[in-house]
Amino acid sequence: MTGFGPLSRREFLSLLSLAGLLSAASPSTSGCPVEGHVIVVGAGIAGLAAARALADAGVEVAVFEGRSYVGGRICTDRSLGFPFDLGAAWIHGPDGNPITDLAARAQARTFLTNDESVAIYDSSGQRVAGETIVTGERRYREIIRKLEAGSRQRTRDESVAGALQRLAPDALEDPLMRYFLSAYMEFDTGGALERLSAAEWQNDEKYPGQDVLLPDGYDAVTDLLAQGLTIHTGTAVKAIAHDAEQVVVTTADGQSHVADAVVVTLPLGVLKQNTVAFTPSLPARKREAIQRVGVGVVNKVCLVFGEPFWDVETQYFGYQSDVMGKYAYFLNTRTFCEVNALVTFAFDSYGRTFEQRTDAQIGREVMDTLRTMFGADIPAPKQTLVTRWGADPFAGGAYSFASVGVTRQDFEALAAPVGNRLYFAGEHTSAAYRGTVHGAYLSGVREAARIRQWLTA
Repeated sequence: MTGFGPLSRREFLSLLSLAGLLSAASPSTSGCPVEGHVIVVGAGIAGLAAARALADAGVEVAVFEGRSYVGGRICTDRSLGFPFDLGAAWIHGPDGNPITDLAARAQARTFLTNDESVAIYDSSGQRVAGETIVTGERRYREIIRKLEAGSRQRTRDESVAGALQRLAPDALEDPLMRYFLSAYMEFDTGGALERLSAAEWQNDEKYPGQDVLLPDGYDAVTDLLAQGLTIHTGTAVKAIAHDAEQVVVTTADGQSHVADAVVVTLPLGVLKQNTVAFTPSLPARKREAIQRVGVGVVNKVCLVFGEPFWDVETQYFGYQSDVMGKYAYFLNTRTFCEVNALVTFAFDSYGRTFEQRTDAQIGREVMDTLRTMFGADIPAPKQTLVTRWGADPFAGGAYSFASVGVTRQDFEALAAPVGNRLYFAGEHTSAAYRGTVHGAYLSGVREAARIRQWLTA
């Protein structure tokens, strides 16, 4: 067979259905085992999904993972005395979402979030009145509608920041609008307003329903998928060579491994670093997409206190920061566990500057913000934990977004296989669900279906 081109959503669903891999609740497949040997590069959820589906179909699968753990950007830390997800934390839109089914199979406890449970403070520490928030959010939605209305006529080279300068220039000066733009748009997409494409930033799809947290840790999902798989952690891949007959994967220890096909699930941030050599070189269209599609930086700071000084019933606290992306949003863990902790975020516009700070500097910055909000006499945290996804060599950022100059076809180019031997998965290969756990998971299932179809042809 020849190589596969980009798939439409309908073709994708048909392919999964034909391959018997559509139901996340029943991943095992029926019929005769499929003969073949496949290597999966990366044990994030995309790689685990691909390996799980292929192994359940009878394919011999080996997974190579550079990290010391399974899960990739799904990483649950328990050093603070409770499960804290350093990366992915929410099931975005649980209704019909395959991750919801996986969480249920893993018997993972879930917590339904409430975005309306929020108190917002201005830069002087005054709480913003509820009526002002409602009016402001209504105006924010109107601005978004203006952006959407002109997206088809807009050039690919205009940023959201540039479009706002034309359509609603005062929004970039209004502290409440800046809060919404940061806490909503930058958080959701992972990109700064100056880097987001005005034409494409919201050209994706969503599952319905309020977002869900996994209080006992998102790793319940990845651990479920990993059960029984052959996974080599601490084994970074340095080179991938392929021809009409086979694929040869070379690891950092100099060992070469031969297979019929390989699924590359390296994050887009890693692909941008060119740390893995492809022979022959990747097609020009794919290399262009790797360079063009943006990767955002979303980092977290978790602070654990002896006693709460905040309303433990309020789920989120907002702050009208003078700097976009800087500690504008706080998650209150007391709404879903007994630990007195607040989690704040540094989004793309500040996230890269954030990564140049020391933990001590970051802690002081966050405490300055909290003392503005809750008073100068609040206590210091007992423990602090900081993430730096942009500096992580196995991540290179948090998740992909539609950057200036990008079209949907760029995401499809990232997903396109190279011949019959080289396949690609990851959240950045999902035009419909980029930047999400379910997008990454479905992309792994998608590539497993493609490989199974090829092996049985």
